Order: sequence, then structure tokens, then C-alpha cells
Amino acid sequence: MNNKHLKTVVTHYPKASGLTLMEVLASVIILSIGLLGVASLQFNSLRGNQNAMEASAAIALAAEAADRIRANSKGANDGDYDFIDVAGTDPGCINTLCSVAEVAQTDAYEWITRLGNLLPNGEGVICRDSTPMDGVGVNNNVDPMCDGASDIFAIKVFWDHDKDPNTTMISYRTVLLLPRGKP
Repeated sequence: MNNKHLKTVVTHYPKASGLTLMEVLASVIILSIGLLGVASLQFNSLRGNQNAMEASAAIALAAEAADRIRANSKGANDGDYDFIDVAGTDPGCINTLCSVAEVAQTDAYEWITRLGNLLPNGEGVICRDSTPMDGVGVNNNVDPMCDGASDIFAIKVFWDHDKDPNTTMISYRTVLLLPRGKP
């Protein structure tokens, strides 16, 4: 046999260009961390939107209370709005003829009820107060710190924004200058 005619065939395979299992695993981990970051951003955005919605509701409810007081200036002058912090009962006279005091009682009932319905653990106080920007809500207990020694109406709204009874409640306060004796 003639060895001259036989050639040795050596096959050279190109270097593997695919991904190894470790590279795929690292890519999946990096992608997962990125997706968790996006989910966290979305959650924080939703929480911020919820807080903004609650603050908007508190502002609207305080404005509603001020409008109710202005609309019943005789009741305000008579002291029917001097301290409101509980809903009380609805006098049920809205479809008939209400007295000035009954209108104030209806206003208090409807306003406090709406606070509880629109804000988490929502509470509110309407009072005459010489220091209207004080008051605190902690552990779902509100101390409005109303002194009754002024012609200034303070409208104070409190709510539990994080639904945790052990934290300080958020509050919104507004002042209504409606001196006694002036409609």
C-alpha cells in the first residue's frame, strides 16, 4: 500500500459561538432585577396617586364645610357651627322646612359622614379657634386643640393615609374668616 496517496484529514471545528448556561442564567438574573425595579416604581407611583387623591378629597371636603357655613350665616352667627366633631343624627327635615339650627345639624351629619366615607379613618372638626393651624391625630385619635376663643372658624380634616393605627394621621387645615354678626 502506498502511503503517499493517503492524506490525514484533520477537521478543525470553529470555536463555539453559542451561549453557555451560566451566561443565560446571569442574563435572567439581571433582567429579573430590572423588572423588580420597574415594579417598585409602579407601586410607588400608585401609592403617590392614592395620597394625592386623599389630599384632594380632604381639600374638597374642607371647602364644602366652608361653603355650608357661608350658606347658613345665621346659624354661624348663632353658634350652631362653633364646635362640630361628630356626625350626630340627621334631623330629617331637608325635604320639609328646616330651622337654622337643623340646617347646621344636617350639615354636620352629612359632612362628617362624607369624611368617613371618602377618607380612610377620616375625621373632621369645625370649631372657633384662635390657633387654627394646630391639632394632631395619632393612633386614630384626634385632638383638634380648639379653644373656642376666636371669631375664626377652623376646619380641620384628619385621615390615616397609610392605614397604620400607630402612625401620625395626615391633616389638612383651612381657616374661614366669618366674624360673628356678619353674614
